Amino acid sequence: MSNRSQPVDISSQQTRVNEQDGTVLIYVPGGEFIMGSDEFSSERPPHRVRVSPFWMGRTEVTNAQYRRFLEATNGTPTEYDNKPLYGAPDQPVVGVTWSMAEAYCRWAGGRLPREAEWEFAARGTDGRLYPWGNAEPDSSRAIYGRIFGRGGKPEPVGTTPGDVSPFGILDMAGNVMEWCEDWYAPYPEETGQVLTDPVGPSSGSKRIMRGGCWNFQAFALRTTNRFPTMPEMTGGTEHLGIRLVVGAEGPTADSAS
Repeated sequence: MSNRSQPVDISSQQTRVNEQDGTVLIYVPGGEFIMGSDEFSSERPPHRVRVSPFWMGRTEVTNAQYRRFLEATNGTPTEYDNKPLYGAPDQPVVGVTWSMAEAYCRWAGGRLPREAEWEFAARGTDGRLYPWGNAEPDSSRAIYGRIFGRGGKPEPVGTTPGDVSPFGILDMAGNVMEWCEDWYAPYPEETGQVLTDPVGPSSGSKRIMRGGCWNFQAFALRTTNRFPTMPEMTGGTEHLGIRLVVGAEGPTADSAS
């Protein structure tokens, strides 16, 4: 496998509108890449992974979308739903536990991203440090470095178009963290063989979150960063959000392009 990324023409990227919740989904064709890094023990060892094609939300799930889900399911709003810093319709929903995020995705006809899918969608095949490449983050590329209690907050989805992955997916560094489907575990020892569609262990105590958030520093926005998180934690969750994935075999939706 070449570890050199091929340019992606985002203007011609295949997209769909998910019928149930209106999420714009971008087709990720799948492929082989190096997952992980030598930076931290939780990211070691770098290993070869192949992922199958899938559809991923171009942005995180918004408050407006999550409210439609609550109305349809008679659900309970998050504690941040009506707070001034977090409740705007086009901001990403925050304050969701793993089970809340999983329930939303199931209702929407999809699921949470697997960790390998998330990293591939953010990183592509060239081993980039950030979704946009290797240049350091700045305010045109990501929402980060804001201070809790001093007006720090997430911005509406898609606010920083410079935060774009090789496949045209936005907001994968900063703004809000995103739950993955997987339980956390150390990566397997490198065997030289390619892992195909890995899903993590069948049980555990923490789930994986990815993507950094609005009050993290630049280094935490790297595409390989893993954040083991208690799945049902409550309080202090103003940075926990959702991104929808639909399998390539999943329900079709109206074309958006």
